[in-house]
Amino acid sequence: MTAAYDALPDYVKRKIEGLSATHNFENFWEMMRQRGGAKTSRAPMTEEQKRMKPPVSHPMVLVHPISGRKSLYADPGYTVSIVGIDNQESDELLDFLFRHQLRPEFQYAHRWNEGDVLVWDNLRTLHNAEADYRADEPRLIKRCQAMADRVFTPEFAHLAREYARPQYHPA
Repeated sequence: MTAAYDALPDYVKRKIEGLSATHNFENFWEMMRQRGGAKTSRAPMTEEQKRMKPPVSHPMVLVHPISGRKSLYADPGYTVSIVGIDNQESDELLDFLFRHQLRPEFQYAHRWNEGDVLVWDNLRTLHNAEADYRADEPRLIKRCQAMADRVFTPEFAHLAREYARPQYHPA
């Protein structure tokens, strides 16, 4: 979503700078249930599951701690509103941002081959799994996720940039 942010009109960048948006996992869950139609195995979220995954707010613009590049952080699957602006304006702005980020120039479609490994930065990539395989085709998927809660603090950014620099070690 870095390229999508870069391509936003300046007036939109100014508008979303400093704003936060509410992300709701139940919204995503229901979208996936609807995609599965009558054959879905997903039950609606229970009250306990909703309690464990309540709506949360995140900044709409994130700054990568090493590159310093800004990234759009609003997802059509999760983001339901923008904090601090009226509902109509929030809906209109989110609709614009979602249509913008789903443009073909911001998409990559991987054509899988045996032995492929795909890695992406989850904070800067909007991804969508396609059901492009048959039910009888074996698939092996392993997910590795780095969990960090300090990634966007100034202190961490300074350290990350320092350790990311190539080091010279004479023999």
